[in-house]
Amino acid sequence: MLSSALCMDKELAHKLVQVAGIDTPRSLTVYRSERMEEVLSAAEALGFPLFVKPARSGSSLGITKVNNMQELITGTEHAFTHDNKVVIEENIHGFEVGCAVLGNSDPMIGVIDEIELQGHFFDYSEKYSLISSKIHLPARIDEDIAMKVKETAMSIYKTLGCRGFARVDMFLTTDGRMVFNEVNTIPGFTSNSRYPNMLQASGMTYANILNQLIELAIAED
Repeated sequence: MLSSALCMDKELAHKLVQVAGIDTPRSLTVYRSERMEEVLSAAEALGFPLFVKPARSGSSLGITKVNNMQELITGTEHAFTHDNKVVIEENIHGFEVGCAVLGNSDPMIGVIDEIELQGHFFDYSEKYSLISSKIHLPARIDEDIAMKVKETAMSIYKTLGCRGFARVDMFLTTDGRMVFNEVNTIPGFTSNSRYPNMLQASGMTYANILNQLIELAIAED
């Protein structure tokens, strides 16, 4: 439960992962009580475009990509309708990959997937309908990069105290860096969802995955 709470809070999760030596986007955390003038000045130093995110919200709800000061004001006001704490992040130039992690003390990772965006970002509509985005499974990366992605995902999973299962998402940048995005400790689990699809691509059946999760839960009891 603590792990899920930490992963749900974008500010806290990023701080812990940073301490572990893993790159995170440059960001600014603001609260509803702060003066907007100070927020705008600090955010401008990060450089546009920026992402404005409720600190504790899922499915990309309340997230806005902003390109100027007026959009930043509007986006921040919108994010505050979802949470009283908002994270403003720099835009990372690259693409997003995901890792399905399964296990407790000795977890395994399925085949890595990749999100190919056509729009501004992987928002709520795209996550659940894939109107213009594509999911590539496996990700279009070479084996050496895939191994480093899995090592980084494993480190993030353990740093945040995850147990059972989670999906670890990160960016691969144009200059070859791996930048942490988020961990979803309750990823989608339909037959079309990314998490089970990544594990199935590694050879597991849907029933195998469910059985493994049950066994992990019993072992923790």
